[in-house]
Amino acid sequence: MVKSNETSPEIDALKEDLAALKKHMSELTASLKQDGVDEAGRISSKAKEKLGDLKDRGSQGLEAVENKVREKPGQSIAIAFAAGFLASLLLRNRS
Repeated sequence: MVKSNETSPEIDALKEDLAALKKHMSELTASLKQDGVDEAGRISSKAKEKLGDLKDRGSQGLEAVENKVREKPGQSIAIAFAAGFLASLLLRNRS
């Protein structure tokens, strides 16, 4: 059997197929990476929107509490005292 420096057509075809496969894998990887970046951006935007909504709701709740305290300061002090007293009973050392 004599070896030649020429490659067979099958080997050349395999090399071309391998090069095409590498190119396709590279394109697929880049596409998946971009999809991940896009999805992360969408998730980040939604999270920021939800955080803004929560801040607004918290501000509205705090404002409502402040208004109630202004309307009924005596009752507010009594409620705060009762809550503190109950918390101290629950958290005190039971020795």
